[in-house]
Amino acid sequence: MHEEPSLTDYFTNEMIEKIARLWSHTPISLIDVRSKWVYPNRPIENYRMPSSMLVYAYGGLADVKLNHIHYSMNRFGIFHGGKGAELSITPSDSQIHTIMVLYKPEPPSFYKKEIIRLLEEIDPFIQLYGYVPQNPIQFQDKFQQMLDSWQRITAMNQFRAKNLLYQIIHDIYKDMQTEGVHYLQPDPVNSAKQYLNEHYREPILFQEIADMFSISNGQLTRLFKKKEGIGLQEYLIQKRLEVARTLLTNTESTIKEIALGCGFIDEKNLFRMFRKHYKMTPNDYRKIKAPGMPDYGIDNNSHRLYNEEGLDNLAKIHSDGELTMFGQTRSKEMIMAAMMSLMLLLSACSGTVPANNGASASEPPAQTQQVQSSASAETKVAESTPKTRTVNTIMGEIEVPSNPERVVVNWYAGDAVTLGLNIVGTTVGQSTESSYNKLPYWDELSKYTFIEKWETEDIMALEPDLIITHKEEDFDKFRNIAPVLVISGNEMTPTERLKFLGEATGRGEIATQVLDNFETRLTTAKQLINSERFKDQTFTINQDWGSTGSWAGIGFESESRGGTLLYNFLGTKLPDNVQALLDKSGDDYAILSYEVAHEYFGDYVLWFESPGKESEYQKTEIWNSIPAVATHKIAIIPAEEYGLFFFSDVAAMTAQLDYITNLLQSLEG
Repeated sequence: MHEEPSLTDYFTNEMIEKIARLWSHTPISLIDVRSKWVYPNRPIENYRMPSSMLVYAYGGLADVKLNHIHYSMNRFGIFHGGKGAELSITPSDSQIHTIMVLYKPEPPSFYKKEIIRLLEEIDPFIQLYGYVPQNPIQFQDKFQQMLDSWQRITAMNQFRAKNLLYQIIHDIYKDMQTEGVHYLQPDPVNSAKQYLNEHYREPILFQEIADMFSISNGQLTRLFKKKEGIGLQEYLIQKRLEVARTLLTNTESTIKEIALGCGFIDEKNLFRMFRKHYKMTPNDYRKIKAPGMPDYGIDNNSHRLYNEEGLDNLAKIHSDGELTMFGQTRSKEMIMAAMMSLMLLLSACSGTVPANNGASASEPPAQTQQVQSSASAETKVAESTPKTRTVNTIMGEIEVPSNPERVVVNWYAGDAVTLGLNIVGTTVGQSTESSYNKLPYWDELSKYTFIEKWETEDIMALEPDLIITHKEEDFDKFRNIAPVLVISGNEMTPTERLKFLGEATGRGEIATQVLDNFETRLTTAKQLINSERFKDQTFTINQDWGSTGSWAGIGFESESRGGTLLYNFLGTKLPDNVQALLDKSGDDYAILSYEVAHEYFGDYVLWFESPGKESEYQKTEIWNSIPAVATHKIAIIPAEEYGLFFFSDVAAMTAQLDYITNLLQSLEG
């Protein structure tokens, strides 16, 4: 029986001395220090490290994966990986707090042959390891200090953050020289599960999986069964059967094709296992599931979820006939009308008209018969109108009302108002900021019930028949109240989102009209932006957040304050140094100190006045030295217009478009 693998054979005192020498002689660039809370329902999954990375995690139990190796963390852990390594963190029961340090080692100069030789022997900047620090609170304090220093963007604070990185690295390797240091060992069970989930279609040798962890097949089997309750072989069979059931339900593949596609030797093996686990044959299972099985025949109007031009086939109406939202229509109304015409024709032909034209007094006129028949047909058509439609979302297919009557919405309230949905509650509405009345839909929005707490009890009290949200966790939270339509923030552009909501709620024509109007105005605005005056000029969106406090400095926006419109739709550019700053941080905004902000302004500046306070920065000598200020290329948005730029839905952006183009045309520069 093999012993469990140990990193102590790798981090010997001799090896740590070599690592320390490499750290001493290698220039290091600190790229970013960031903080992130990780939740059981929102884990970090397969995050590819953009550079060398050091992670301090604390708070509870978690499965941490570096590349394909899983580590079990209990309360505290320090992890390291090189550029390109994949990181996953999945908390078990409570949230985990992480502080992530991204850094880049510079390659040694060609004449430093000894350093080059050492790097070929051992490269500490790409090492994968995880361990529990001897004094976790001390490390937590230093990581927090580094984060605090990094977020105060001044040269001295960033210098201090880099200094703390060296201290932390020194303390890590000093810890590793201590007897009793606790390395986090790879978790063979989770790693084996992942391997089986990814390779179930292939022939599997369990000994090869065991060899990855230097343990015997028997050891791996016992560990797996103890944790999962079933053995490796049974887990693999269940995985293959699970996939087979999906294919039987959703495809027309033959049993042989499904068997081979799921990793079974042949269809006989699939039949045997299927009967053993489900007490029926695959054919019997398919017959039971057949009514719900999609028809992929040549005459079925099926589409991909996405096509080259955007979102496609997002909703299908449920009814007895074939009626798809975006495809060919076999209208029940047309069929009903044809039947009625035939009935009337037959009725007219079958009657014998007396020679004296003497009709029975009890017979109603022919016109009256036709009106009554038409009314009856309309009643039948109304009764047959489908009440729900199926919508494809990031949470899967959900059924929503064809004509929702009581809608609850959070962040996308602007879209809901624009589409004319009957809103019974929204988290957008009440505000102490009076400038929000500049929003084009504010009068309508202010009429609705304001939801102060986005919680189950508050939502349930409004009795909605549709909930629209940007939070994925709301799906499970509210699904028992009403259908939940989830659109995450990065899933669609504002125009795609309005189109999707319009089609999903039966208001596609309204969405098209609003989008056509926006595109027309956008085309006109682009002509101004591409004119000689503004062509190839850079733009920044700025606001003074004050000289003190955690947000002190000048804000640079790329999405908020009209950034989505300016950069994503009008196609203007940020200065290269601002873009590099945002790329480095991964955020959509940056806050720079008064001392350095002037180096980052664009050729043109959209300057937002802050409601309720004057700008201290505009009173400094630096302000007048800014080229955009000196050449009158700064467009000031007064505080009373502030609220117009808070949202980036199509209606709000249309109003922003008119305001910005008028403002730019008024500039002297």
